[in-house]
Formats: sequence, structure tokens, C-alpha cells
Amino acid sequence: MNFAALAIALPFLAASLLGLAGTPRQGAVANAAACAVLLVLTLAVFWGHGAGLVAADPLGALFGVLTGFIGFTASLVNIGYVSADAARMPTQRWRLYHALFQIVLGASLLGLYADNIGLLWAAMEGGTIAMTLGVSLYRTKRGLEAAWKYFILGGVGIGLALFGTMLVYLAAQPALGAGFAAMSFAALSAHAAQMDGALLTLAFLFILFGYGTKAALVPLHGWLPDAYAEGPAPLTTALSGPLINVALLAILRFRHLLEANPVAMRPGPFLLSLGLASLFLAAFSFSRRRDARRFFGFSSIEQSGISAFAFGIGGPAAIFGGLLHMVLHTLLKSGLFLALIRAASLRGPASPGNYTFSHLRGLLRANKYVAWLLAGCIFALTGLPPSGLFVSEFIIISQTIQRNPYMSLPLGLGLLLCAVAILRNIGPLLFAPAAHEKPKPAGRGMWLVAAHLVLVFLLAFATPGPLVHLLSRAAEALQ
Repeated sequence: MNFAALAIALPFLAASLLGLAGTPRQGAVANAAACAVLLVLTLAVFWGHGAGLVAADPLGALFGVLTGFIGFTASLVNIGYVSADAARMPTQRWRLYHALFQIVLGASLLGLYADNIGLLWAAMEGGTIAMTLGVSLYRTKRGLEAAWKYFILGGVGIGLALFGTMLVYLAAQPALGAGFAAMSFAALSAHAAQMDGALLTLAFLFILFGYGTKAALVPLHGWLPDAYAEGPAPLTTALSGPLINVALLAILRFRHLLEANPVAMRPGPFLLSLGLASLFLAAFSFSRRRDARRFFGFSSIEQSGISAFAFGIGGPAAIFGGLLHMVLHTLLKSGLFLALIRAASLRGPASPGNYTFSHLRGLLRANKYVAWLLAGCIFALTGLPPSGLFVSEFIIISQTIQRNPYMSLPLGLGLLLCAVAILRNIGPLLFAPAAHEKPKPAGRGMWLVAAHLVLVFLLAFATPGPLVHLLSRAAEALQ
């Protein structure tokens, strides 16, 4: 059975139903139920990966499970979020919100499971439109501005990616002729050496900047901090990670085509340049951020840059480190935002404007459990031991020293600057004097944050053998 196709179809079917009826809370509960079924289906994809246009390889199936898990945990926290904030929007707009929640999941899975470069582009286009509508749902001035920025930059990126996709199709003509075969990732990979190298190089440049926009790589990164800060938190923060993963994996797959072609230009210098630029831009932008969601938006730019840098270094071990980094960061960042939503709700509605560091400072007075979990997530984001990200970053740094030692110094410096900038916020968040307030309950969803943290630690320091085998084989195939 083609579980990949079922996993893609379910969110779009659920979106059509959630957009038609139900109160905000009923929609949130139904949304969570759909996400629970979706998680089961993404697990089943390993045994029914499909064929043809929708055919998930093991790497796509792994990130599909990751997407399903994040969607499920975010949907559980979303129930409390919607219940507390129901009066902020009319019922019709909440229905649209729940529908967009599912569409983003469906678009992410379509991008992960598609064995067709045109279908991949369509998935990214659909995700872009859904996230643009999601960012603007509150209809505030800043929200509409953020949505327009997302739409314009996302549109530029999608346009560049479309042109690059067309060029890849043309480059494949000498080897595969016309038809769907020239758009299949499996066929393109098998015949990459016979493709037109000059056209392939030009195509990769458009694809790198096109999908690099969706991966929030410099210079077309500006949409991400604003999008994180202005839309409903469960949609714009917890679910944007999967779309970033789809874009990064697309870049990695197209990079492999260049590496396998003897005439095409090597993609390493491009990826190294964009990766380092993203890393240093984030490092020097942290100090000016006062809104926590905007701050951690720049952190996502940093982490995307690290993965792109690893892909630029090349070799099975570096690509393994980059893929592991994507898995760990996605789990950690989604857990952090779930904790941030609860922390903001301790001081009022968890809506835009209530995520400033000054508003959140002194969280220990409000709830020690929430405060320490949030602080743990923030510390883990630095990549310092015993953070799970330390393992993936150690692999990337060690491979950089072996394969391109001159790049190890700027990489290490960028990581250090980012870690120091992130650590500066933990102390005030926990211990700063705050107005006297009575302790509040942690809420039911904090065990989900703890589960994310535990998973990050276990996957890094007690990595299951099947995961090592899967990532190793993917890295070997895509080097």
C-alpha cells in the first residue's frame, strides 16, 4: 500500500473539513486527532513508500516521521493556545487557521516524498502560500507587513527555483530525453554524469538561491524573523521547521547531481559561502533582538547555515553530520517554541507582543518547571556539551579540519559568537527581578517539551543503530 500518498492526502482532506465547521476549540481537537493519525501514517511509510511521482526514499521517510511528530506535539499545545485566545479572532478565521495548519503539514510531506522535481516545487509553492496566509491571520499592521515580506521574498525564491527546475529538466534531455523520467530524482541521480554540465551549473545557482530563500539562507533570509514573530505561534514557529528541512534536502539532492557530473562546477564553495554568511549574520543580529520569537528566528538562520556549510564541506561524514544536525535542531527548536508559548501564557495571552524578553524575565517566580525547561532548551541551542547539537557540530567541525582546515577557524568563531549571544539571555530569563506574582500551574503540555529534550539527547548520545545506518547510507548516496 502507498502510505506515502495517504500521508500526503490526509492533511489536505482534513484541511477541507476543518475549514468548514466547528468552534475554535472543536477545530483544535479535531486538528490534533488528524495529526495523531498522520503520525501513524508517516511511520507506516517505511513499509509502504510508494512508486512513481510519490515515492519516499528512506531519508524522506525519516524527515516525514519528524514532520508528523512535530505536527502532533504542536497540535496538542495548540488546543490550549486556541482555548485561551479564542476571542482574538472570529470563528471563520480560526477555521482557516486550522486548515492552514494541516496544509503546511501536507505541503511539507509532499516535498519530502515527491520523486519529481516539479512536484517538489509545487509543494514548496503551496507551503509558501499557506504560511503567508497564516502570518497575516491576526490582521495587525505588523502581521500584514510580515506577510507581505514573506510573500515577496518567498515569491522571488519560488520563481528562482522554478527557473532552476526548468533548467535541470533541459540539462537532463541528452541523457533521459523528454518526459517524466527527466524529472525523477532517482533517474536524474542515476544519469547525472551524462547530463549537460554547463546547464546543470546554471540551474544549481538558481535552485540554491531559490530554495535557499525557503531555507532562510543569506541573503534572502529576511522573511523568517518577522514571520516567526507575528503569526499564531503554533503555526508560524513550530511548523516552519519542516518546510526549512524540505528546502535544505532539495538543495542537498541537487548538489549531488553536480558532484556526479564531471563537467559541472563544484557546488562546495557556494554552500560554504552562504553557510558562513548565515552563521555570522545571526551572530551579529542576536544582540539587537528584543522579541524572543524574532531572536530564535535568527537562530534558525544560524542552524540552516551550519547544515548548508556541512553539505559544502562534502564527504559522507560531513553530510551525515549535517543531516543529524537538521534532525536534532528541528526537534529542539519545536520543543523550545512549545515552551515559549507556555511561558508567554503565564504572563497573559500567548499572542504577538507578549514574547519580548522584558515581558518574560524572571520566569522562576511564575513557574519553576516551565522556566527551567525553557532555559534547558535555550542552552541546548548553543551546541555546548551536554547539548545534543554538540554531537552534530563536533562531527561537522572535525570533518572541516580534515577536509578544508582553513574554513575551521571562521566556523568555530561563528559558532562561539552565536553561543555567547544565546547564553546572555538565560540569566535574565530565570533570575531577573520581576513584579511580585503568584506561581501559576505549568499546564498539561510541558511534558511534550521534556519529551523533545529527551529525544534530542538520546538521538545524539545514544543514537539508535537504524538511524545511524539510514543517515550513513543517505550520506553515502548523496556525497
